[in-house]
Amino acid sequence: MIGEAYVCNEDDVLAYLAGELECEDDLEMSVHLAECGECRDWAADFRALDRVIPACCKDEAIHWHSFASPFGTMYAAATGKGVARITWRELGEEGFVRELESSFPCRPVVRDPEALADVEREMTQYFRGERTEFDMEVDLSTLTEFERDVLAELTEAIKFGQVLPYSELARRIGKPKAARAVGNAVGANPVPIVVPCHRVVRLDGGLGGYGGGVEYKERLLEIEGRADLLRAS
Repeated sequence: MIGEAYVCNEDDVLAYLAGELECEDDLEMSVHLAECGECRDWAADFRALDRVIPACCKDEAIHWHSFASPFGTMYAAATGKGVARITWRELGEEGFVRELESSFPCRPVVRDPEALADVEREMTQYFRGERTEFDMEVDLSTLTEFERDVLAELTEAIKFGQVLPYSELARRIGKPKAARAVGNAVGANPVPIVVPCHRVVRLDGGLGGYGGGVEYKERLLEIEGRADLLRAS
């Protein structure tokens, strides 16, 4: 099969990788791969696909999508457990993918608008004033246990149009002296709006910080009918 006149053939490379060649052909293909860069590239690509495809089938892939919003281009990503990232920072598509690859090492990152269709739909409804709570599941597995506890209590305790001071949130999770740590946990929120960290404010009535920019916190509170807080601050 493999001789001086051999023409590179993807099927032969696949058969070699699958262990389907006869012993003599298998040996000749090994020698050929050592000498042929084109076939080596094919072999590397096939091996990469062999690692990626099973992961995708097991819902281990990270699916992402970008869509228009009043805040500009919004990027969202989800695992098999739920939405794991929402951002409107000026990352660009390549920057967002790099961030996902860093946060979820050894997991394939694939663009999949269909997988994020419900996220886009619910976010669009929220911005239009047609939705006051989200149905989508979230995946906060990249956070610490403390951070997850804070964000879980935040989501449960602070409903649409309500606000809560950082200190009160700390008290509710049983750590009344940990207001600063709670603030840091709120700032680590990877799925803003869905996990409504914009509803956490300072005890003195000030808005406090916001990872996406305080101007966005103001706009979100306006959507939820809390323009009174803006005047107070």
